[in-house]
Amino acid sequence: MSEVTCALHAVLDVLRTAGLLTEVRGSEDVVVRGVSQDSRTTVKDDLFLAWKGTQDDAHDFVPGAVGRGASAVVVERPLQVDVPQLVVRDGRRAAALAADVVLGSPSARMAVVGVTGTNGKTTTSLLVRHLVSPETRSAVIGTLGLTLKDGVRAATEDLTTPGPVQLTEWMRDLSAKSYETVVIEASSHAIEQHRLDGISFDVAVFTNLSQDHLDYHGDMEAYRAAKLGLARLVSKDGTLIVNADDDAWEGLEGGGRKVVSYSLVRKADVRARDIRLSSTGTSFRITVAGQDLNISLPLIGRYNVENALAASAAAIAVGVSLECVAQRLEVAPQVAGRLEAVVAEPFGVLIDFAHTPAALEGALEAVRPLTEGRLIVLFGAGGDRDRSKRRLMAQAVARLADVAVLTSDNPRTEDPDRIIDDLVEGIGSTDFIRMTDRRDAIRKALEVARPGDTVVLAGKGHETYQEVHGVKHEFDDRRIARGFIDWKAQQGGGYE
Repeated sequence: MSEVTCALHAVLDVLRTAGLLTEVRGSEDVVVRGVSQDSRTTVKDDLFLAWKGTQDDAHDFVPGAVGRGASAVVVERPLQVDVPQLVVRDGRRAAALAADVVLGSPSARMAVVGVTGTNGKTTTSLLVRHLVSPETRSAVIGTLGLTLKDGVRAATEDLTTPGPVQLTEWMRDLSAKSYETVVIEASSHAIEQHRLDGISFDVAVFTNLSQDHLDYHGDMEAYRAAKLGLARLVSKDGTLIVNADDDAWEGLEGGGRKVVSYSLVRKADVRARDIRLSSTGTSFRITVAGQDLNISLPLIGRYNVENALAASAAAIAVGVSLECVAQRLEVAPQVAGRLEAVVAEPFGVLIDFAHTPAALEGALEAVRPLTEGRLIVLFGAGGDRDRSKRRLMAQAVARLADVAVLTSDNPRTEDPDRIIDDLVEGIGSTDFIRMTDRRDAIRKALEVARPGDTVVLAGKGHETYQEVHGVKHEFDDRRIARGFIDWKAQQGGGYE
């Protein structure tokens, strides 16, 4: 990797043009060779980026960063340090723009697709990468981390969308390795916090909107507004791809950008019809611009047809033909933790990341008609998050499951039994088992299962930890489920 060399005045010009710069202290005649937002990793000639966050104030760490060699700082208030200071109105947005200019604006050299919405971001993003990958080197940055053709290369530290420095550094590294397409999962937090403001998007996908993150956004309108903010980051000749079946996006204005709609039931630019569901996948016909092709998708559930349509529209927008899209959908990969089959016998066990009412409903509606016996659903709800969605999650399970197992998800700092109390309020008359310890709850769900049943372990998906009292403990639903089934077999124990 060649060393970055950037004159400070180039950063200054960008911040001034964006209307963020309020004051310059010290000389502009300084060269920076990198960016940092963590004083512990700051090195000589870095530009240190500071803002006041919801929990920490990075201004407290500026002296430490300067002590480690930072040659200049971007701050929201002037400090007593002996390096040039660019004082700005919004440190978060300034950080994204500064990182972009210092690291050479890497997104401008690639096709960048942003995917936002409440559910389906990860599956849609990975499908886009899959659909374009035979033609270009492509990557996904999102919930699973940095995903390349050979798997996940790096994690995002529990953030769907990484911070501006990490994001831009990954983009720079991908550009330097001749990657041509990058798909970014864009969370509402990331959009509102301006983490993505340094990225030049060619395509934005809007999947759906349902209740989530109201502990942060306050209400659904504010949540919707945050999601819609992705549109402003798309280039003027770019494309917005919109789920026409979700009224939340009705009236979305492209501002001169091309708007492409997709739908399962309504008139749209990209349509699916003749949908047929099975336990091994889904078939449908896709219609785009007068072309009509049969699709065989090895993913189950109607919601995965939605994901496939969104991904197809995005791939077509960056130059992939419909014929190639159809061929590649037939060999679409299983997404980790998204209705992932981990046990087939003596009954089915599926792992799913569903942790919102709509996601739970969608996953269970996909599995319900494919289950010969009972549908057993284990679920919890995350602590320190929107309490109002817990009853709705339980109501979805009550409507679709035969047996519910109420347990812990990531309690974080909240009392797990209080979380479960909230779930109980919505479970109604459905048979349920309550076990606070998730490991014990998984074992219990498998103990009560019989041949022909389906067990869905919801909430954790791909995650391999559980956060309790603010501490992360190793925890993998897959490993625990497989371990119990193997142990049962070794004991010679059968199932009724």
